[in-house]
Amino acid sequence: MATAVQVLPETRRRSRQTLVAGRAPVREVYFTKRIDNSRLVREVDQSKHRECYVLAGLLGLAFLLCFAYAWQHFQCVRYGYEIEQLRQGQISLEKWNRELKAEEQRFDNRLFIEGKAQSELGLKPADPSQVVNADQLPDGQVSLAEPQLAESRPIPTAAIAGLRRTR
Repeated sequence: MATAVQVLPETRRRSRQTLVAGRAPVREVYFTKRIDNSRLVREVDQSKHRECYVLAGLLGLAFLLCFAYAWQHFQCVRYGYEIEQLRQGQISLEKWNRELKAEEQRFDNRLFIEGKAQSELGLKPADPSQVVNADQLPDGQVSLAEPQLAESRPIPTAAIAGLRRTR
């Protein structure tokens, strides 16, 4: 059977808005159908879960490593500040120690102390009549075994004469 080629007339294109044979265009109507999927259970893919857990573990490990590095870094910085503060304290203590040693050497000088006592406190050297040596007093006058009350007694002349000789 032979087929013959037939040329069809060309169709005219018209816009959708134009009326066809005096009728209004057909509006599209959608119907909703309620679907109840509550009885459906999703199938779990174990390989995807494993990949998810491995990724979460790697991210957690990376976070812990970064956190440990940052913690060590900040500890190092903090220790550096503490060391510098302690060095400053040591320098100030060494300076204070040098000042105290210099002051101690000044006060070791007997003449300096005597000069300070005379100028600032108004003290004078002791008069020989004011000094009594307890070793040179007779045994009856002083008893070292019992406490003594201070009282005014005349000083023996022999004790004064002995003091002048020892100087």
